[in-house]
Amino acid sequence: MHWPRHATWLLGLLVLAGCGSGSSKTEWQSTDSTLDTAKEQCSESVAVQMQLRGYTRQPLPETPQYKYRDEIFSTCMRQRGYEPR
Repeated sequence: MHWPRHATWLLGLLVLAGCGSGSSKTEWQSTDSTLDTAKEQCSESVAVQMQLRGYTRQPLPETPQYKYRDEIFSTCMRQRGYEPR
């Protein structure tokens, strides 16, 4: 009577083991042609983050928020594969 339950369990284990092999993460390389797109995406993303935190979307350079925005932008670009120059 326990055979079908054990067989089902074993089959489920084998299916899960097959699903776990290999990486599902997509790998890509940043290129100069994608740089403009990354800048646009990061700029918009950072502007929204600044606004959600109660700051202006484009703070003036003499304000502390400008440096904060620059740090968020640099982090966003690094996440997309670009290092600050």
